[in-house]
Amino acid sequence: MIGIIPILFLIYFSIIIFKEKSKRVKLIGDYVEQIDQSANIGELISSLGTERRFSYQYIIKKDDYDKVLNQRLKTDSIISVLQNSHELALANFTQYTFLDKLAETRSQIDTSKKYTSKEVIQYYTDAIFRLNTINSSSPPSNIFLEPFYQDLIAQNILSEMITFLGIIRTNIYNALYTREYMEETLFGTLGLYKVYNTYETEFLLKASPASVKLYNNEKKSEALKSTISYIDHLFTTLKFDSSYNADQWLQVSTEGMYILKKQKLALWKSVDSKIKNIYYKENKSKNKTLLLLLITILFVIGLVAYLVAHIKNLLRELKLAARKISKGDTGLKLNDMPGGVIGSLAKSILQIDKNNLLLEEAANQIGKGNFNVTVKPRGEQDLLGISINKMKQNLREFTAQKDEIQKETEALVYKRDEFFSIASHELKTPVTSLKAYTQLLLMEASASGDNNHKKMLEKMDIQINKLTSLITDLLDTSKLQNGQLVYNVRSFEFNELASEIIEEIQLTSPEHNLILKANANIKINADRERIGQVISNLLINAIKYASNSKNIIVEITQQNDKLICSVQDFGNGILSEEQDRIFDRFYRISGKNLNTYPGLGLGLFISKEIIEKHQGKIWLQSEYGKGSIFYFELPKK
Repeated sequence: MIGIIPILFLIYFSIIIFKEKSKRVKLIGDYVEQIDQSANIGELISSLGTERRFSYQYIIKKDDYDKVLNQRLKTDSIISVLQNSHELALANFTQYTFLDKLAETRSQIDTSKKYTSKEVIQYYTDAIFRLNTINSSSPPSNIFLEPFYQDLIAQNILSEMITFLGIIRTNIYNALYTREYMEETLFGTLGLYKVYNTYETEFLLKASPASVKLYNNEKKSEALKSTISYIDHLFTTLKFDSSYNADQWLQVSTEGMYILKKQKLALWKSVDSKIKNIYYKENKSKNKTLLLLLITILFVIGLVAYLVAHIKNLLRELKLAARKISKGDTGLKLNDMPGGVIGSLAKSILQIDKNNLLLEEAANQIGKGNFNVTVKPRGEQDLLGISINKMKQNLREFTAQKDEIQKETEALVYKRDEFFSIASHELKTPVTSLKAYTQLLLMEASASGDNNHKKMLEKMDIQINKLTSLITDLLDTSKLQNGQLVYNVRSFEFNELASEIIEEIQLTSPEHNLILKANANIKINADRERIGQVISNLLINAIKYASNSKNIIVEITQQNDKLICSVQDFGNGILSEEQDRIFDRFYRISGKNLNTYPGLGLGLFISKEIIEKHQGKIWLQSEYGKGSIFYFELPKK
């Protein structure tokens, strides 16, 4: 108990410390997601502003329709990204940001019905305003955000300035182009102009000195200076002059807006980089803390084990002394005995040889491990008899604890062995039997011409194959983790292996066209079965994640003394933020739900382990929306 209780307390406090570290990492991770989400909303606002401008020009000029369509695609892409977000703040956001009317508005623009240019501008302006309210909030300041909190606030204020400036310049452009209601437009926009100036003041007060300096320098640039000066002049005089016509104003104000957007983007990149750096450091610190706690626990366990062994050795020495006394030996010496209970026990043993013959037999029995012997002290002052009784009690408790620990250890070892036995036999064996029976039933159905049952059995066979693959992946992962996976290295034709795998998978995926590109046969020394498993995993993934990609290309090349094999699909591609984790154990690409891309996320993990065990490497190139290419490289010898 002296050893176990401190260890339990140490483990308990280690868990508390690790949980606190994990909470810190999660908090910073939430900030990272919030900042990234804010960037996506800002990008949507910018895209809607551009679509507003192109749509307005199309309505009044009836040209550049291709620009309108291309911009709509960009807007829809950003909306799709936000809709796929798991953030509660963005749940069903299109229903309360006017975006549920976007398709209807576009249709009216295309058919030139119902909507006037002013109504179109008003619709997009309302949507931008509403989105901006979602994006305007900032996380409260705390110790993690202090290094860049001013930049974070400044970036949000710039977003507001860009939104208001975009509406102001659009209203001015509309007035310059139509030459109608010009004074009314200025009076109606005056409030927005005043709000814009308050945001500029807030920016100059709250932004970091570096951001303020950059803003003031950018404000001196020709485009932004001209834009702001013209707006200030208009709302000071409340009259239009001949400084700009509509097209000239559109050009100069677009360039001015671009300067503000560029500074906003630079601030966002700075904030994003800094918070991700903090997240990386905190995550690394969490891992270091976990490692340190584990080392500390192992050290304490080792120390306790050493103390238990030392006490055991001391007790063994006392036992030998007791045996000698029981045989009649005298003049015993017990060296280097500690204080406390064991010291008292040693002193008692040294008194045994001076005791009478009645206690000698009792001490001899105790030394042999017979704790049932009755020892009766001669009285309250008989220290020898009392000490022998105390020694008997201590030895009995120590032996009982040792036996209990040994039984618990044996039980744990048995459970471990039982688990591996179940995993290797109880899972694999019945699935193999199901496979055999299904094949027999398929043969009977084919022979009898029962196509209905044949199709059902073929589907069963496919599902059994999937289950077999999952079990194999789990067992392979277990073997990899325990270093038990055996590699049978020999020389073989790589092209021949690739061709076999392609033909096998082509039979189960006739809807895809698997293409092999190879200039010459290449021989390598490796485990043929495991390398085939890697090729199969990459092809199956290409089919799974690129269901709309008809062609899948397997290419084999040789560079110096290395072989390079690639598997290319033309499907959805992989988001850049997911590419760094694609080879992690149990990691799955995100989809609409858990069943979008079935599997355990072990195929690429196992493939990476196999390739690296062959002194090779595996990597990918992917662009979201355009497909992926997975490569692996192996030495020929």
